[in-house]
Amino acid sequence: MALAQPAGGEAPAPAPAPVDPSTIQKSTISGDEMLSQGREYRRDINSITMQIQVQSEQAKADKDVIRLNCLLDKLTQVKVNGNIMDQALQSLQESVSRHDESAQLHEYTRITIINQKAQVLRTEADACVGAETNYVGPTKVVVESPPGLTATVDQPAPAAPPVVERPPIASPYQK
Repeated sequence: MALAQPAGGEAPAPAPAPVDPSTIQKSTISGDEMLSQGREYRRDINSITMQIQVQSEQAKADKDVIRLNCLLDKLTQVKVNGNIMDQALQSLQESVSRHDESAQLHEYTRITIINQKAQVLRTEADACVGAETNYVGPTKVVVESPPGLTATVDQPAPAAPPVVERPPIASPYQK
């Protein structure tokens, strides 16, 4: 009896509020479209896995242990996400066959999140090898010259500073 009572005279936790059916989220795509998109995400994860494997083989050939460890960590995480993706796709397939829209939306959300994690892992793997991830195109350099300055590359050297002679000794005592 003593264990069933709240400690220190505390009130029991309130019961959860009932769910309003009008607030349940509806999906904007069909279950078959979700499956198709999920399979495409799975192909993307396969290509990410292959890319990281190639990078790790190159790091191994270069005998770069630090880069190799970083890539192997990312490869392991991508493979785990691939396994989770397979389970989520299987669950999505089952929920589509049952016509359970709530379960479909849940599994599709999981699949989307797993895909996003895999994309982040690809970026992190590229960072392991020092690949630039924010390349947007070739660099264009524009040089602006101030007015009155010729626009040639071969500018004359600046004039040497003037030579200043020392002032005469101001003390009557000379050494």
